[in-house]
Amino acid sequence: MLEKYLSSSRLTTITLVRLTSLVGILSLWNVADAVYFLGFLALYFVGVPMDIKATYPVRRLFLNLFGVALTLYFLSFLSLEDLLKPFSHIVLLLLSIKSLEEKKPRDLYQILLLSLFAVSISTAYNLSLSFLFLFILHSLLAGSSLVFLNLYRTTGDKRLELSIYKHYILVSLLLFLLVAVFTLPFFFLLPRTQTPLFDLISRGSGLKTGLAESVSLGKVGEIQEDNTVVFRVYGLPQDIKDPYWRVVVFGDYVKNTWVKVKEETFQMPSGSGDMVYTLVIEPSFDNLIPALDYPYRVLGVEGLSANAYMATGNTLRLSREINRAIRVKVSSSKSLYLEEDPRDYMRIPPDISPNLKRLAEELSANAKTDMEKLRNVIQHFSKGYSYTLKLEKYEGDPLDYFVFVSKKGNCEYYASATALLLRLMGVPARVVGGYKGALWNQYGGYHIVTNSMAHVWVEAYVEGRWLRVDTTPPYVSPSLERISTLALIRDSIVSFWYSNIVGYTSEKQIRLFRNIGEGLRAELKLENLRTRAFQISQLFLFGTALYLAFFLFQRLRKTPENLYRMTRELLEREGIVSKNLLPEEIISACKGTDLYNHVKFILSIYQRYKYSPYKVYPDEIEEGYKALRKLKDIIRNSRRS
Repeated sequence: MLEKYLSSSRLTTITLVRLTSLVGILSLWNVADAVYFLGFLALYFVGVPMDIKATYPVRRLFLNLFGVALTLYFLSFLSLEDLLKPFSHIVLLLLSIKSLEEKKPRDLYQILLLSLFAVSISTAYNLSLSFLFLFILHSLLAGSSLVFLNLYRTTGDKRLELSIYKHYILVSLLLFLLVAVFTLPFFFLLPRTQTPLFDLISRGSGLKTGLAESVSLGKVGEIQEDNTVVFRVYGLPQDIKDPYWRVVVFGDYVKNTWVKVKEETFQMPSGSGDMVYTLVIEPSFDNLIPALDYPYRVLGVEGLSANAYMATGNTLRLSREINRAIRVKVSSSKSLYLEEDPRDYMRIPPDISPNLKRLAEELSANAKTDMEKLRNVIQHFSKGYSYTLKLEKYEGDPLDYFVFVSKKGNCEYYASATALLLRLMGVPARVVGGYKGALWNQYGGYHIVTNSMAHVWVEAYVEGRWLRVDTTPPYVSPSLERISTLALIRDSIVSFWYSNIVGYTSEKQIRLFRNIGEGLRAELKLENLRTRAFQISQLFLFGTALYLAFFLFQRLRKTPENLYRMTRELLEREGIVSKNLLPEEIISACKGTDLYNHVKFILSIYQRYKYSPYKVYPDEIEEGYKALRKLKDIIRNSRRS
């Protein structure tokens, strides 16, 4: 089979074009609907045996009519909500149709163009590191296809030697490398917009934390079994202890669910707070910005054109949903910035358990201050309670069952019971949702926060200030223990990709130009110019010395070329032969003289080395240099006589 392909430039070219288009089709996985994707992929492979046998039973007219009809059908679904999906279906349709047709050079060019459209569409949906490898593979195959397609157009369907294939493969690789090298300056220098070209296109559902609007009993436990990265943190010390990442505040408990407070917009304070760090947040399709307690201010947003503000509960928000990985510079302070009315966090659900009411009365019986009430609640949950993700089946009120029967639960059970007990005791309390902890990635020098770190805790208003209260027993999710060294290395690579390639925004470009300008201005100062001139002169002298040393080494080496050069220069200098003669002409000029045998031997070594496939051995070269010394002796003796 391989010989059949190598004997036909047509089959070789079609194979390369098919591989290129197949990569384009695969790039649309998770972009096009699965039914259409699999159907058109199957149709695409039906055309493979047709190309091998060079028989195409389906008439082109029928295929064209079929394509027009389905194209109109897909265009009927065109809308601003999902602008590119119908076009992805059309590209798949056209590639499958072209697969069934006879392939002239014009058709092959069209297939390559369609595959490029497919990859271009997929870039609006996928900018992951894995897509980079797919894009590189497509670029390499597309370049090779163009090279071999031009060969096929020139030579026709002829058998080609293997050496020709090797030559064209080398040309393809060089073309790919040249394109890659010349693309880099454009990446850094081409103007960029604040908003991506396809910003209006719906991208489907993103990472869901389950903490946006409400949190139900048992919900956080489900999230804690997921190791998906939510955000990465740069700029914090490696040994930070039990960080709490504030995301949302819940105010009312309704039917076993905490509902987010009605958020109002507040102006962020000035300055930079007590601690500054940078978050790279994964797409969540909400506007929540996690922040180390306690959030103070958003200092900058890269990758999304949006305004930041502070909301009720001392939480940070953006004016737009996060529909791509963005970089946010955040500051936190040692205390809450917003002074809120604690009476807003005293509401008790009408259907609250009587048992909880009795427990609240018991815990507050001997307490004279709110601080003592709080200590009694904390003390109550510190004995006899344990943490679990696998909740037991129960009947009746789940919170009642947790507090008085099982005494096993996850963080939302502890937070809910704590907050309601405090409210029953007359202490304002609210539930805060976010994340607890961070995993240090030594390979990238940053912290990782995953869904498995999702957590809720309580804030109680005591003695005129909000205090964090976390009655949940210490617990580490088993999913965190499954994170391997390889996973951390992979995440560091992904982080670099998003931060420096996908996240190379206009702000970074402006910063790059500004740094270049400042660097040039510094270099143009007189003292720096003198320093650079001295360094350049040193470098020039070193390079010159290195070149001369290499040149002398090459000239003095015992090689057939140097042996021939020294022999020719000797004969020209003595006037025996004129300049620019060929080796055979030099031998003829020496015929009939004492020099002839020596000259012929030396030049035969050079001719064999230069024009023959036979090897010249070191001992032969050594004999040639002996012959050159004899030539010099003969010429020197002839002068004396």
